[in-house]
Amino acid sequence: MPDRSVTRKSGDLSVLRSSTAWFSVVFGLLVLIGWAFGIESIKRVFPGMVAMNPMTSVLFVLLGVSLIGKESQRGARMNTLATLLGVTVVVAAALKIFELLSGMHLGIDTWLFSKDLATTLQPLPNRMAPNTAVNFVFLGSAVLFLDTTCARGRRPSDYLATTAAFIALLALLGYAYRIRSMTGLSQHIPMALNTAVTFLITAAGVFCARPKLGWIGIVTGSGPGAATARLLLPALVLLIISIGWMRIYGETAGVFSSELGVAIYTLIIIVLCVALSLSSARSLDKAAVERRQIESQREVAFAEIKESDARIRSVLDTAYDAFISIDANGKVIDWNAAAEKMFGRSRAECMGQTLSGLIVPAQHRIAHENGLSRASSPAGPSGNFLNRRVEITALRRDGSEFPIQMKIWPLVIGKRRTFNAFIADISEQKTAETKIQRLHLELVAKAGQLENTNHELEAFSYSVSHDLRAPLRHISGYARMLQEDVSEKLDGEASRYLNEIVDAARRMGVLIDNLLAFSRLGRKAMQHTNIDMRAMVISVLQENPNPLVCEVHIDELPEVSGDPQLLKQVWTNLISNAIKYSTPRGDAARIDISGESEGSIVRYSIRDNGVGFDMRYVDKLFGVFQRLHSDEEFDGSGVGLAIVERIVSRHGGSISAIGNLGAGATFTFELPVNGNPDLANLQQIQEKES
Repeated sequence: MPDRSVTRKSGDLSVLRSSTAWFSVVFGLLVLIGWAFGIESIKRVFPGMVAMNPMTSVLFVLLGVSLIGKESQRGARMNTLATLLGVTVVVAAALKIFELLSGMHLGIDTWLFSKDLATTLQPLPNRMAPNTAVNFVFLGSAVLFLDTTCARGRRPSDYLATTAAFIALLALLGYAYRIRSMTGLSQHIPMALNTAVTFLITAAGVFCARPKLGWIGIVTGSGPGAATARLLLPALVLLIISIGWMRIYGETAGVFSSELGVAIYTLIIIVLCVALSLSSARSLDKAAVERRQIESQREVAFAEIKESDARIRSVLDTAYDAFISIDANGKVIDWNAAAEKMFGRSRAECMGQTLSGLIVPAQHRIAHENGLSRASSPAGPSGNFLNRRVEITALRRDGSEFPIQMKIWPLVIGKRRTFNAFIADISEQKTAETKIQRLHLELVAKAGQLENTNHELEAFSYSVSHDLRAPLRHISGYARMLQEDVSEKLDGEASRYLNEIVDAARRMGVLIDNLLAFSRLGRKAMQHTNIDMRAMVISVLQENPNPLVCEVHIDELPEVSGDPQLLKQVWTNLISNAIKYSTPRGDAARIDISGESEGSIVRYSIRDNGVGFDMRYVDKLFGVFQRLHSDEEFDGSGVGLAIVERIVSRHGGSISAIGNLGAGATFTFELPVNGNPDLANLQQIQEKES
């Protein structure tokens, strides 16, 4: 687990490196604005002090932008731009140094605001100080060599930035101690105070640009040395500077002599070093204790890891599916017991062997190796077979191929990449799929046969409608004509015969209509919707053309999904039958309608106390033209219950009846809640319709 303090320091340094580079840019631009508008408070820190030269501010802007480009690492184009800007800074500063050494006047530092520079009232003309030019060479070179590392890990940018920081700090101490010789060369203009501060901040930005490398990497590390450095360095620098300033101030003010000042300075330095040494020793001791505690915790964690590995090994070896793990080179690094059983190869003989030679069929080995190469790419794993289930064929030890399903996922631990897969033998599944496909083809063929049968039924319906109705209309028509023309001339017996012919023709027409209605049921498309069954039953009772002669009791009826028109026909037929066969009871006649839900099934019942029927003939109830009572007893065509049975079957349900002679009957039909018949019911319907 990474040290949180190190992570926090890295985050702080990332903010610091960005802000220091931008400080150089922004401060340089502000000084240019000060020169452009004559704002003295921006050009110099305090009145009377040296102002930052305009060219110095320009070089700070270029240096800051170059450092920002190097920090961002956003591609070759940005790096090239940063390099060009860094070279520009170094060349410009080098030309100034050449000008100072050769005596030539190139005017590098007078290109901007030359008139303002000429009118500046100072002992020396405002030019770029020699130590300023040298610092630009050092810091510009440090930015250019930011990513260069020499032998033994030495980084030129560290040395260059440190030298520039030392020169800038020397100038700052000169201003703090009021020692003119420390701020620059005596015959030249000194380095400006704001210039020295900007150099220090920019040098810090160079160090922080690569926070994990070089000297700054030592300070930001997680070891006790880094902790000691973070404790000592700021304290030493600040305290020694403060003590030096106090010594100079005391000697200048006459508080103590120079000799006493040296003694006091030496004593304070000794005390400071001893205190810091003791503090460092205590920190190192504390770090050692913490290290021993961590090592003890690591030992416990290692034991737990070993136990966890043992559990994982046990889980893998007892897993139902085969587990195989390979490295980036395709060599087996794990092989569980299920894999031994599935492929017929032991774990010992497979470890270290190339997977493609063990279980991949010859015709798939090139594709396997190409996929492994793509998945092992340094740019990251890629391939359409990772992290999803794929079906391929595999090879057993005996050379036989069989279908498998597997899911492969990559795993990266440190710099090591592995590919892991759970594999299932799907031979039985494929066999079942083949059977299902064969059954599907058979069903398609049967569907074609059913379509042909439907066409034949349509032809039959047309024949019944046309061929049978024509002679029936003739019989009925001529019989009525005879009744109208010669009924008075016929005796009672002949008149009865003629009435029988008319009545038989009428009943024959009703039978044909019912037969056609029955045949159309199998071809009518069903429309499913939620149905309020209680409201539907009440509607059927209200629409009944005959007056009710019995008491009807309706319980709560669950809702169901189905075809409203067809299910209304079911209730119409069942209620009509119940009323018809209960009429002989007179005022004592009673009909009870109830319903109940049971899982995915809804059950409805209609019970009457009418004439009932003999259970020996229950199988004939739902057949076409099958009647258990004569026409003289009760009217009927023998098709109503057949229509009911067909409608219920088309909804995926079933209907049954229980009765006793003279004690009434109960009809019960069941429907699925969702109204969709399952495959078994569908096949039954198709068989009945065929």
